[in-house]
Amino acid sequence: MATLQDIITSNLTLTQSQLKADRQLVMEVQTKLANLGFYPGGPWIDGDVGNSSSFSWLGLINFCNAVGGISIPSTSLAIDSGIATKLVGTPQVIAVLDGAKNTTAILDSFKKIQIASPIINGSTPPSAFVSRTINKSPFQSLVDNYPASLEGRPDGNSIAFSNPTIGLDEYPDRGSKPNIDNTALNFLDSVIENACVCIGSFTDSTSKIKAHWFGRKSTKIEQFLSATKFIGVLNTVCQINEKSPNTDIDDCTIESPKKRFNLLVNDMVSMSENISSSNSIASMFKRFTQRPMLEKWISDITGNTVDFTGGFLDSPFIQNPIVKDITTGTTVASFSSSPPSPNGNNAVSAYDLVRLISMLGWHQHLEPTAQLPFAQWKSLESIVRSMGIDTARYVDVALETLGLINVISEPVIISKVGFGPSSMTYVAFVKFVDNSVNPKKIRTFSLTLRCSKSGGASDDFCDTHLAAAVTEIIRRIVKEEFI
Repeated sequence: MATLQDIITSNLTLTQSQLKADRQLVMEVQTKLANLGFYPGGPWIDGDVGNSSSFSWLGLINFCNAVGGISIPSTSLAIDSGIATKLVGTPQVIAVLDGAKNTTAILDSFKKIQIASPIINGSTPPSAFVSRTINKSPFQSLVDNYPASLEGRPDGNSIAFSNPTIGLDEYPDRGSKPNIDNTALNFLDSVIENACVCIGSFTDSTSKIKAHWFGRKSTKIEQFLSATKFIGVLNTVCQINEKSPNTDIDDCTIESPKKRFNLLVNDMVSMSENISSSNSIASMFKRFTQRPMLEKWISDITGNTVDFTGGFLDSPFIQNPIVKDITTGTTVASFSSSPPSPNGNNAVSAYDLVRLISMLGWHQHLEPTAQLPFAQWKSLESIVRSMGIDTARYVDVALETLGLINVISEPVIISKVGFGPSSMTYVAFVKFVDNSVNPKKIRTFSLTLRCSKSGGASDDFCDTHLAAAVTEIIRRIVKEEFI
């Protein structure tokens, strides 16, 4: 069993057959290729180099052609010290990022990945990107560090998004709507019927966050399905910290039966704990306030009229839940006395979801009048970690496709996906330091996308188009091409 460093140190040359026989080495090569934009990554990092038409083998050939000056892999020379040195020492191939401007080619490549996806058919839905999971994400080991990364500001060596063609406004206070540019997302495919993007920036190391908002039918209320589930959780956190500012929800249980608060949120987001269905847990979190009051709470924050009195299909996991702080033994939140109605909608807008998730991610950098009311960061940290393990990895796919994995640091990706008969939806907050430019820059933004299934579009169709849309949005942010 060899490593790329062994091949460099010992000046080895391996044939295709020898490479195929070393699964650990193949996985190392696949990971390097994925990070540089030459391989799908995620579940495809499996140690199988495949045949001469496989993603692994073609990715290796394409990499060698792109960087130049090294051997082109063949059956007799699959990898040598020259190829290994380039794989280890190349942080970025600029041609990958530049080539991603061809959105048709990117969509076509995603279609090929979708068709050949190794995703297990038992996943729901069994599509390549929405069901990718955190398990082989390049960011899996960093999720626990997300809250600390979100606390950081420009350190004097990094500045934020600074395209002079984009005006930056103060982040609005609760109840006030921002100005939204409803033409700047026209580059998105028409199947993305509703969209909102908010790009954030610091003007200096002490300033609060400023923002610019873009949209497509961004304030029109629609069913965003499971993507709305985090709203009830945020509302519950605000209630807990209003009553008990010193409570950290990591120290809380929800009863009865007694379950840790954070594990229930984990299960709602990623179905990773096998406690109950995501729908039943989300329905439970809507039990801590009367539904008309929750609807008003959203509107009071975003300034938009919503219709949010519905459930999430399944009955609440705990019909009459209470939240207890285990450090004090006190009850810090109780169920609403009003029983839930099975009727009603969960209709919000793309803007509402961007507003709420950006308030979560930028909490430390907002004026108190713009923050989630009463919420304490020590409690919100737990929600950040839970939303970091969403099954949908569209941002992972975008960063890999753009070849940016090696040149970013301090990444944060929190999100929630939703899918159903009518649409597939996605809401995300992203932050990273872009080290590919000098001076390096903080890139931070939120987005919400809704792909309609009108005309009989499939899960695979929407999954592929959402991946392509997220990729193009991030490419434009990194290249500062939003106008």
